[in-house]
Amino acid sequence: MNKSQARKILGLDGSENEREVKKKYRKLMHNHHPDSSGSSDGEMAAKINTAYELIMKSFDGGIVTTSSKKSKKKNWNAKENKNAYCVRPIFHEVEDFDGNSIGTIEIARGKYVWTKDEEFSLFLKSLYETSKELLENARPTLFFQVPDVIKQKYLADLTYLLTGQFIDSTLTLKELGVLDIDAYKISAMVELGADVAVPKVGTTLYPAGISNHRLYLRNKVSEIVGYLSFKDDRLYYVIIPLLEQKRAQVKMVVADKTLKSRTRKRYVDLDLWIRLIEVETSAVESTNLKIDELLKKYGKEGF
Repeated sequence: MNKSQARKILGLDGSENEREVKKKYRKLMHNHHPDSSGSSDGEMAAKINTAYELIMKSFDGGIVTTSSKKSKKKNWNAKENKNAYCVRPIFHEVEDFDGNSIGTIEIARGKYVWTKDEEFSLFLKSLYETSKELLENARPTLFFQVPDVIKQKYLADLTYLLTGQFIDSTLTLKELGVLDIDAYKISAMVELGADVAVPKVGTTLYPAGISNHRLYLRNKVSEIVGYLSFKDDRLYYVIIPLLEQKRAQVKMVVADKTLKSRTRKRYVDLDLWIRLIEVETSAVESTNLKIDELLKKYGKEGF
Protein backbone atom coordinates (compact mmCIF):
# COMPACT_ATOMS: atom_id res chain seq x y z
CA MET A 1 0.00 0.00 0.00
CA ASN A 2 1.34 3.45 -0.93
CA LYS A 3 0.41 6.83 0.55
CA SER A 4 -1.99 7.62 -2.28
CA GLN A 5 -3.93 4.41 -1.62
CA ALA A 6 -3.79 5.05 2.12
CA ARG A 7 -5.26 8.56 1.72
CA LYS A 8 -8.05 7.13 -0.45
CA ILE A 9 -8.96 4.53 2.16
CA LEU A 10 -9.02 7.16 4.92
CA GLY A 11 -10.83 9.73 2.76
CA LEU A 12 -8.02 12.29 2.93
CA ASP A 13 -6.98 14.92 0.39
CA GLY A 14 -3.47 15.36 1.78
CA SER A 15 -4.04 18.71 3.48
CA GLU A 16 -5.09 17.30 6.86
CA ASN A 17 -2.98 17.73 9.98
CA GLU A 18 -2.22 14.96 12.48
CA ARG A 19 -5.28 15.71 14.61
CA GLU A 20 -7.61 15.64 11.61
CA VAL A 21 -6.16 12.34 10.44
CA LYS A 22 -6.78 10.83 13.87
CA LYS A 23 -10.35 12.09 13.82
CA LYS A 24 -10.94 10.55 10.38
CA TYR A 25 -9.41 7.29 11.55
CA ARG A 26 -11.59 7.09 14.67
CA LYS A 27 -14.72 7.78 12.67
CA LEU A 28 -13.88 5.04 10.16
CA MET A 29 -13.03 2.53 12.89
CA HIS A 30 -16.31 3.36 14.60
CA ASN A 31 -18.10 2.44 11.37
CA HIS A 32 -16.06 -0.60 10.38
CA HIS A 33 -14.54 -2.19 13.48
CA PRO A 34 -16.23 -5.57 14.19
CA ASP A 35 -16.49 -4.96 17.93
CA SER A 36 -17.96 -1.49 17.61
CA SER A 37 -20.22 -1.84 14.61
CA GLY A 38 -21.53 -5.33 15.16
CA SER A 39 -20.48 -6.24 11.60
CA SER A 40 -17.82 -8.72 10.52
CA ASP A 41 -15.86 -6.26 8.32
CA GLY A 42 -12.51 -7.22 9.81
CA GLU A 43 -10.71 -6.99 6.44
CA MET A 44 -11.70 -3.34 6.00
CA ALA A 45 -10.71 -2.54 9.58
CA ALA A 46 -7.27 -4.05 8.90
CA LYS A 47 -6.87 -1.89 5.76
CA ILE A 48 -7.83 1.21 7.74
CA ASN A 49 -5.21 0.38 10.39
CA THR A 50 -2.50 -0.13 7.74
CA ALA A 51 -3.43 3.10 5.98
CA TYR A 52 -3.46 5.02 9.26
CA GLU A 53 -0.01 3.70 10.19
CA LEU A 54 1.42 4.72 6.81
CA ILE A 55 -0.03 8.25 6.92
CA MET A 56 0.97 8.86 10.54
CA LYS A 57 4.60 8.05 9.71
CA SER A 58 4.67 11.17 7.57
CA PHE A 59 4.17 13.40 10.62
CA ASP A 60 7.17 14.33 12.75
CA GLY A 61 6.77 12.64 16.12
CA GLY A 62 3.56 10.95 14.99
CA ILE A 63 2.57 8.15 17.37
CA VAL A 64 0.84 5.22 15.77
CA THR A 65 -1.16 3.94 18.70
CA THR A 66 -3.05 1.33 16.73
CA SER A 67 0.08 -0.04 15.09
CA SER A 68 1.86 -0.50 18.41
CA LYS A 69 -1.14 -2.25 19.90
CA LYS A 70 -1.52 -4.38 16.79
CA SER A 71 2.10 -5.52 16.93
CA LYS A 72 1.63 -6.52 20.54
CA LYS A 73 -1.06 -8.97 19.50
CA LYS A 74 1.75 -11.28 18.44
CA ASN A 75 3.97 -10.54 21.43
CA TRP A 76 2.58 -8.52 24.32
CA ASN A 77 5.44 -6.83 26.16
CA ALA A 78 5.22 -8.69 29.47
CA LYS A 79 6.68 -11.83 30.94
CA GLU A 80 4.57 -14.97 31.11
CA ASN A 81 3.76 -17.34 33.94
CA LYS A 82 4.27 -20.61 32.07
CA ASN A 83 2.71 -22.59 34.94
CA ALA A 84 -0.54 -20.62 35.04
CA TYR A 85 -3.73 -22.64 34.71
CA CYS A 86 -4.66 -21.18 31.32
CA VAL A 87 -4.08 -18.31 28.91
CA ARG A 88 -5.99 -15.04 29.15
CA PRO A 89 -6.81 -12.18 26.76
CA ILE A 90 -5.24 -8.72 26.85
CA PHE A 91 -7.89 -6.06 26.21
CA HIS A 92 -7.54 -2.58 24.73
CA GLU A 93 -10.14 0.15 24.95
CA VAL A 94 -11.59 1.41 21.64
CA GLU A 95 -12.66 5.04 21.28
CA ASP A 96 -14.93 6.72 18.75
CA PHE A 97 -13.88 9.78 16.73
CA ASP A 98 -14.84 12.04 19.66
CA GLY A 99 -12.61 10.14 22.05
CA ASN A 100 -15.48 8.38 23.84
CA SER A 101 -15.08 4.76 24.85
CA ILE A 102 -17.16 2.37 22.74
CA GLY A 103 -15.90 -0.94 24.06
CA THR A 104 -12.85 -3.17 24.17
CA ILE A 105 -11.02 -5.44 21.75
CA GLU A 106 -8.65 -8.33 22.34
CA ILE A 107 -5.11 -7.47 21.22
CA ALA A 108 -3.18 -10.46 22.61
CA ARG A 109 -3.67 -13.80 24.33
CA GLY A 110 -1.26 -15.72 26.53
CA LYS A 111 -0.16 -16.39 30.10
CA TYR A 112 0.95 -12.79 30.50
CA VAL A 113 1.62 -11.33 33.95
CA TRP A 114 0.04 -7.95 34.68
CA THR A 115 2.16 -4.82 34.18
CA LYS A 116 1.34 -1.12 34.48
CA ASP A 117 1.00 -0.98 30.68
CA GLU A 118 -2.32 -2.80 31.09
CA GLU A 119 -5.23 -0.91 32.65
CA PHE A 120 -6.03 -2.72 35.90
CA SER A 121 -9.78 -2.59 35.26
CA LEU A 122 -9.19 -4.31 31.90
CA PHE A 123 -6.93 -6.83 33.63
CA LEU A 124 -9.79 -7.77 35.96
CA LYS A 125 -12.17 -7.90 32.99
CA SER A 126 -9.73 -10.27 31.28
CA LEU A 127 -9.78 -12.65 34.24
CA TYR A 128 -13.56 -12.43 34.63
CA GLU A 129 -14.05 -13.34 30.96
CA THR A 130 -11.51 -16.17 31.30
CA SER A 131 -13.35 -17.47 34.36
CA LYS A 132 -16.62 -17.38 32.46
CA GLU A 133 -15.09 -19.41 29.62
CA LEU A 134 -13.76 -21.99 32.07
CA LEU A 135 -17.17 -22.39 33.68
CA GLU A 136 -18.87 -22.69 30.31
CA ASN A 137 -16.41 -25.41 29.32
CA ALA A 138 -16.97 -27.22 32.61
CA ARG A 139 -20.69 -27.29 31.93
CA PRO A 140 -21.20 -26.41 28.24
CA THR A 141 -24.82 -27.49 27.80
CA LEU A 142 -26.16 -26.24 31.12
CA PHE A 143 -24.18 -23.04 31.84
CA PHE A 144 -27.20 -20.75 31.45
CA GLN A 145 -29.41 -23.03 33.57
CA VAL A 146 -27.37 -22.38 36.71
CA PRO A 147 -29.03 -19.71 38.91
CA ASP A 148 -27.23 -16.37 38.67
CA VAL A 149 -26.55 -16.18 42.41
CA ILE A 150 -24.67 -19.50 42.27
CA LYS A 151 -22.93 -18.69 39.01
CA GLN A 152 -21.69 -15.32 40.28
CA LYS A 153 -20.24 -16.94 43.40
CA TYR A 154 -18.22 -19.37 41.29
CA LEU A 155 -17.15 -16.59 38.92
CA ALA A 156 -15.95 -14.45 41.83
CA ASP A 157 -13.98 -17.30 43.43
CA LEU A 158 -12.45 -18.40 40.13
CA THR A 159 -11.50 -14.83 39.14
CA TYR A 160 -9.81 -14.34 42.50
CA LEU A 161 -7.77 -17.54 42.13
CA LEU A 162 -6.69 -16.65 38.59
CA THR A 163 -5.71 -13.13 39.64
CA GLY A 164 -3.03 -14.50 41.94
CA GLN A 165 -1.45 -16.37 39.03
CA PHE A 166 -1.13 -13.32 36.82
CA ILE A 167 0.30 -10.89 39.37
CA ASP A 168 4.00 -10.94 40.19
CA SER A 169 3.90 -10.08 43.89
CA THR A 170 7.50 -8.91 44.14
CA LEU A 171 7.31 -6.77 40.99
CA THR A 172 3.97 -5.24 41.98
CA LEU A 173 5.14 -4.44 45.51
CA LYS A 174 8.22 -2.72 44.07
CA GLU A 175 5.95 -0.56 41.93
CA LEU A 176 3.27 0.16 44.54
CA GLY A 177 5.17 0.04 47.84
CA VAL A 178 8.27 1.54 49.41
CA LEU A 179 11.15 -0.76 50.33
CA ASP A 180 11.94 -0.09 54.00
CA ILE A 181 15.02 -2.10 55.12
CA ASP A 182 13.91 -5.68 54.33
CA ALA A 183 10.16 -5.06 54.10
CA TYR A 184 7.76 -3.10 51.90
CA LYS A 185 5.84 -0.27 53.54
CA ILE A 186 2.26 0.06 52.30
CA SER A 187 -0.47 2.60 53.03
CA ALA A 188 -3.51 0.64 54.16
CA MET A 189 -6.66 0.99 56.25
CA VAL A 190 -8.73 -1.00 58.68
CA GLU A 191 -12.48 -1.00 58.17
CA LEU A 192 -13.81 -0.89 61.72
CA GLY A 193 -16.62 -3.04 63.03
CA ALA A 194 -19.91 -1.34 63.84
CA ASP A 195 -19.43 -1.11 67.63
CA VAL A 196 -15.64 -0.98 67.78
CA ALA A 197 -13.92 1.99 69.42
CA VAL A 198 -11.41 3.87 67.27
CA PRO A 199 -7.92 2.53 68.13
CA LYS A 200 -5.25 5.00 69.24
CA VAL A 201 -2.44 6.14 66.96
CA GLY A 202 0.52 3.80 67.35
CA THR A 203 -1.62 0.80 68.29
CA THR A 204 -0.29 -2.42 66.79
CA LEU A 205 -2.88 -4.70 65.17
CA TYR A 206 -2.45 -8.38 64.44
CA PRO A 207 -3.85 -10.86 61.88
CA ALA A 208 -6.83 -12.72 63.32
CA GLY A 209 -7.59 -14.94 60.34
CA ILE A 210 -8.79 -14.85 56.75
CA SER A 211 -12.39 -15.47 55.74
CA ASN A 212 -13.81 -14.98 52.23
CA HIS A 213 -10.51 -13.37 51.19
CA ARG A 214 -10.69 -10.79 53.98
CA LEU A 215 -7.97 -10.48 56.59
CA TYR A 216 -9.56 -9.71 59.97
CA LEU A 217 -7.48 -7.81 62.51
CA ARG A 218 -7.37 -7.95 66.29
CA ASN A 219 -5.80 -5.87 69.04
CA LYS A 220 -3.41 -7.12 71.71
CA VAL A 221 -6.28 -8.42 73.86
CA SER A 222 -7.63 -10.44 70.92
CA GLU A 223 -10.65 -8.24 70.21
CA ILE A 224 -11.59 -8.14 66.50
CA VAL A 225 -11.47 -4.52 65.35
CA GLY A 226 -12.24 -4.95 61.65
CA TYR A 227 -10.59 -6.11 58.45
CA LEU A 228 -7.73 -4.94 56.26
CA SER A 229 -8.53 -2.61 53.37
CA PHE A 230 -6.45 -0.71 50.82
CA LYS A 231 -6.52 2.72 49.21
CA ASP A 232 -5.14 1.12 46.04
CA ASP A 233 -7.42 -1.76 45.01
CA ARG A 234 -4.56 -3.50 43.21
CA LEU A 235 -2.91 -4.28 46.54
CA TYR A 236 -5.89 -6.40 47.59
CA TYR A 237 -4.95 -8.88 44.86
CA VAL A 238 -1.33 -8.92 46.03
CA ILE A 239 -1.35 -8.84 49.83
CA ILE A 240 -4.25 -11.16 50.65
CA PRO A 241 -3.11 -14.04 48.38
CA LEU A 242 0.41 -13.81 49.85
CA LEU A 243 -1.02 -14.16 53.35
CA GLU A 244 -3.39 -16.96 52.35
CA GLN A 245 -0.43 -18.88 50.91
CA LYS A 246 1.66 -18.09 54.02
CA ARG A 247 4.29 -16.43 51.82
CA ALA A 248 4.57 -13.21 53.84
CA GLN A 249 4.76 -11.69 57.32
CA VAL A 250 3.09 -8.41 58.22
CA LYS A 251 3.23 -5.70 60.85
CA MET A 252 0.41 -3.16 61.13
CA VAL A 253 0.32 0.06 63.17
CA VAL A 254 -2.49 2.62 63.37
CA ALA A 255 -1.11 5.71 61.62
CA ASP A 256 -3.84 8.33 61.91
CA LYS A 257 -6.62 8.87 64.45
CA THR A 258 -8.71 10.70 61.86
CA LEU A 259 -11.82 8.64 61.22
CA LYS A 260 -12.87 8.40 57.59
CA SER A 261 -16.34 7.44 56.46
CA ARG A 262 -17.54 5.92 53.20
CA THR A 263 -21.17 4.92 52.78
CA ARG A 264 -21.59 4.51 56.55
CA LYS A 265 -18.39 2.47 56.89
CA ARG A 266 -15.59 3.68 59.14
CA TYR A 267 -11.89 3.51 58.29
CA VAL A 268 -8.63 4.32 60.08
CA ASP A 269 -5.29 4.58 58.31
CA LEU A 270 -2.62 1.95 58.88
CA ASP A 271 1.07 1.68 58.16
CA LEU A 272 1.61 -1.87 56.94
CA TRP A 273 4.99 -3.54 56.51
CA ILE A 274 5.10 -6.78 54.55
CA ARG A 275 8.10 -9.08 54.24
CA LEU A 276 8.14 -11.90 51.70
CA ILE A 277 9.27 -15.33 52.85
CA GLU A 278 10.17 -18.43 50.88
CA VAL A 279 7.91 -21.47 51.06
CA GLU A 280 8.64 -25.05 50.03
CA THR A 281 5.37 -25.81 48.24
CA SER A 282 4.51 -24.27 44.89
CA ALA A 283 1.76 -21.67 45.21
CA VAL A 284 0.98 -22.03 41.50
CA GLU A 285 0.51 -25.80 41.70
CA SER A 286 -1.67 -25.38 44.77
CA THR A 287 -3.82 -22.79 42.99
CA ASN A 288 -4.17 -24.99 39.92
CA LEU A 289 -5.52 -27.80 42.09
CA LYS A 290 -8.00 -25.41 43.70
CA ILE A 291 -9.19 -24.27 40.27
CA ASP A 292 -9.63 -27.89 39.16
CA GLU A 293 -11.64 -28.67 42.28
CA LEU A 294 -13.80 -25.57 41.82
CA LEU A 295 -14.58 -26.45 38.19
CA LYS A 296 -15.42 -30.06 39.06
CA LYS A 297 -17.74 -28.87 41.82
CA TYR A 298 -19.42 -26.43 39.45
CA GLY A 299 -19.89 -29.15 36.88
CA LYS A 300 -21.90 -31.14 39.42
CA GLU A 301 -23.84 -28.16 40.82
CA GLY A 302 -27.57 -28.84 40.93
CA PHE A 303 -27.37 -32.54 39.99
